Amino acid sequence: MKKWIALIVALVFVLSFTAVSFADDLEDFPKETITIVCPYSAGGGTDIGARNMAKVLSEKLGVSVVVENQTGAAGWIAWTDMITGNYTDGYRMCLLNHNFVFGKLDKTNPRQYGLEDVQLLCNQALDYNVIAIRTNETRFNDIESFIAYAQKNPVLIACQDPGILDGDATAAEWFNQNFGTQIVIIPVNGASDSRSMFLAGDTDILFGSISDVLNGYKNGEMNVMALFAPERSDFLPDVPTLEEAMGKAFYAYSARGYFYPLGVPEEIVKFMTETMLEVQKDPEYIKSMTDMGLQVDTTAGEDFAKLLSAQADTRLAVWGE
Repeated sequence: MKKWIALIVALVFVLSFTAVSFADDLEDFPKETITIVCPYSAGGGTDIGARNMAKVLSEKLGVSVVVENQTGAAGWIAWTDMITGNYTDGYRMCLLNHNFVFGKLDKTNPRQYGLEDVQLLCNQALDYNVIAIRTNETRFNDIESFIAYAQKNPVLIACQDPGILDGDATAAEWFNQNFGTQIVIIPVNGASDSRSMFLAGDTDILFGSISDVLNGYKNGEMNVMALFAPERSDFLPDVPTLEEAMGKAFYAYSARGYFYPLGVPEEIVKFMTETMLEVQKDPEYIKSMTDMGLQVDTTAGEDFAKLLSAQADTRLAVWGE
């Protein structure tokens, strides 16, 4: 009996010590610079959205919040480093989009990690996909003429990954399957690279997100031909949905939010989630996101996991997985 009492007392002590340690961690947190890792190149919608978050988050926390771009492998270099790098003090978080969910489904290079290997914080934005051409394009000027051209001629696009890991590549493959087009993908590090190549004339069209094209659309560099969404966007009110333009529906979007690796104390995860949700109520933050064409979305926790997984059936159907 004395032995069991001693074990119970020891367990209570350990649990009490752990709770106090977590409380102490939270009481002192944060006291130094926080890093947000962006898995994509600087200048794209994901990167700029992270910088909007970092600016207001820094003001609320009273410490510096910086964005670090760690590109490569369609996000997987940054994600793998975050999951395996023993970053458990809460001072390093990473952006994550729904492409992460499809890593294990990549037949050419199946990934080891999934949502069970991370602690989700909250989403930041929903960004629907579009297809755009340059305004000085002479070979085609709308979806119908583009399809007619691409059925007879190869056309180039740039994407972060040529397969199931990338939403733009999936939309392009859907076009190839449904309309017999010949869209060929050049892999790049991020949306800003795709846009730069497109504007330079190195690729023929741009499959991207609203935030990737909004400035070009407003300043007359781009003509957005269609939106891959169930209804028109307030950001592009005169752009038809693909279903309006062609009678076939295809929905694609990017959900972009944040995660910690396993091991970060639950109190810190909860605190940072709540603080980031407060950031998303800030008028300056909302304006900066809206100016970019990013629809603010505050889905968090398990609901965020469901949102990230929501396009699984669509992509699996396209790629025949």
